[in-house]
Amino acid sequence: MQAQKNPTASRPRTLAANSEAPRERRPPSEVSSSEISSSEVSSSEAKGRVLIVEDDVLLSTVVEDALTYEGYAVVGTARSAEEAISMAVAHGPDLVLMDVRLLGNSDGIAAAEEILERTGIRCLIATGQTDATTKERAILVQPLGWLPKPYGDQEMVQAVAAALRYKSTSRDRSSDN
Repeated sequence: MQAQKNPTASRPRTLAANSEAPRERRPPSEVSSSEISSSEVSSSEAKGRVLIVEDDVLLSTVVEDALTYEGYAVVGTARSAEEAISMAVAHGPDLVLMDVRLLGNSDGIAAAEEILERTGIRCLIATGQTDATTKERAILVQPLGWLPKPYGDQEMVQAVAAALRYKSTSRDRSSDN
């Protein structure tokens, strides 16, 4: 049996101060949507800082809780390309978990391209659109990986960890030259 993790700090979903006291963390499968609050790991203690870009509010909430439970700091969630770009520029996450289909006129690949151009931050593409045309478009934004939907919590957390490891090792290799 796995020991329960306790939060080390509390961070609100917005930039406003949070008055909630930290609560005991449980695996995402044991947490109901009505119990989800903004308790998270502080950025300085996190395994990595992640921006979630997902138009499905329920899925983004589940993903946020799973990443937080595993020790990642979620810097925010965006539902549109414009929101994703703005949040990436403002918060400078280590990784963007990017859905392809988003709200609005622009999609996740266009957002990933703009984020890469403006910040140098690369994305992990998480989508149900796995056709050749979509993948061909996504190659241009140098994704750190491809996570096909539907995916489970553990599969997603492992993909985020692998993307961050790859990013770290590729940065180490480039600094050796």
